[in-house]
This record gives sequence, C-alpha cells and structure tokens, in this order.
Amino acid sequence: MSDKFPSRPLPRDPASTLMAAIGDADFGEQLLAHVRNAAQVANIGAFLVPDMARPEPVLSLWAGEMSGYWFNVNARKILAHEGVKQDIIRRIRAAPSGRLAIERWRPAPDDPLAPIYQRDGVIERVTVASRGENAGYQSFYLRGRKAGWFTETDIACLTRTLPLVHELIGLRHRIIGSEAIHYALDARVTALKARDAGVFGRLSPREAQVCDLLINGVGVSGTAAALGISDNSVRTLRKRAYGKLGVHSAMQIAALVLNAAPR
Repeated sequence: MSDKFPSRPLPRDPASTLMAAIGDADFGEQLLAHVRNAAQVANIGAFLVPDMARPEPVLSLWAGEMSGYWFNVNARKILAHEGVKQDIIRRIRAAPSGRLAIERWRPAPDDPLAPIYQRDGVIERVTVASRGENAGYQSFYLRGRKAGWFTETDIACLTRTLPLVHELIGLRHRIIGSEAIHYALDARVTALKARDAGVFGRLSPREAQVCDLLINGVGVSGTAAALGISDNSVRTLRKRAYGKLGVHSAMQIAALVLNAAPR
C-alpha cells in the first residue's frame, strides 16, 4: 500500500503569499493588487533614505498604471526639488521610532508636485513613513482622478492594510536592494568611474567592480569567484572603496549611484 498523498498547494493567507513573493520581479504589482483589495489606487511607490545622518532619498520601488520609465522620471524631478526632498525627509524623521506615521495629502495649486500630479491624473496621496536606527522609508499610494477622492471607508481600510505593505517594501529592499539600481542601467559604478563622476573618480577600476557586485547583492565569496581574486582581497577592496566614497554600507553606495546617474 502506498502512503503517498496527492500534492497540494501550500495553504497561505494574503500576508504569507506576499512574503513568499518578496523576491519576485513583479512583487510591486502583487503589492498593488493587495492594496486594491482595500481601496482603488493607481500607483504605489517608495522612497528609501539609506542613511538618516546624511539623508538622500532614492526611489526604491514602484508599480501601477504609470510606466516605470515615467515613474522614474517623476521621481528624479521630485528629488531634484530641494523643498520636496526635504519634505520626504521631514515625514520620515517625524515618524515615531519603531512605529508608522500614516498621512493623507492633496497637492495645493501652488505646490511643486501639482503640475506632475495634474499631468498624470493623480488627485490624492496617502503616505506611510517609518525610520529605524539608521535608515528610513516613505511608501506612497496615489489615487487617480477617475476614482475620485478617497472616502472615509477607503481610508479606514487602507489604515489596516498599509502597515503590512510598508514593512514588506522595507524587507524587500534589505534583501535584494533598490529596484531603481537595476532600472538605471547607466548608473553602474564602473560607468561612473569611467566618467570620473564625483567621488567615483577616486576609485580604482577593481574597486569599482567590487562595488558593482556589492550593490547587486553578491557576497564576498561570489565576488572573489567572479573577479578571480581571494576573499581577503575582496574585503580589502571593499574597505578602500568605502573610505574613498565616505560610506559604510552597500545601501549608501546605491544611494550615491542613483544620485550620480545622468538626469
């Protein structure tokens, strides 16, 4: 007698399903679908501040009706405006330590974001901000003109849904890095080194190669194998690169790369 049973799919609730999908290429779209169970949202995205001591926000995830290209273009315009950039940093800093700050916002006619929102048919935004010991995040959820203003029921449902979504965005970034790094194809450290762009011009060619592998999540042994050098050499090159760039982590290098990429 066989004691084998028919295979069955793993039983998962929505939270477990999203957790299992955290490394998927379409993770942003899956998150958006989950949010839309609570309220109609046109787009979602998130800004990461890798180092709150030297805050430079970068776009870390996006999904929705607006294409990735235009979402990235809009993010660059937003972060190029000092007042808007400082507003993102302020919201993150204002979040209670270890807790989330959820805010509903509509752009005033004279707000710097108003032309971008009007062009893309966005009328309202809900943000979730949090900060840890060093880094901070702000995720945002955009409402399209066709859907009208968020209702009080929408807001109540989003308030229950968004904390999980926000935490999963942060977890994804810690695991695989910013999507914007992979999207900005011309933003590789080796390319910036070749152009003598800012602090990247200080790196040696080998240090730049090590940084490229580092921000793509390759470990010490994997980097050593890829470059044909020893593990100790990789550690030495990383340490030298950190010193020349004035950083302490791969996420901080990622932020420098995005901010140095061609606008």
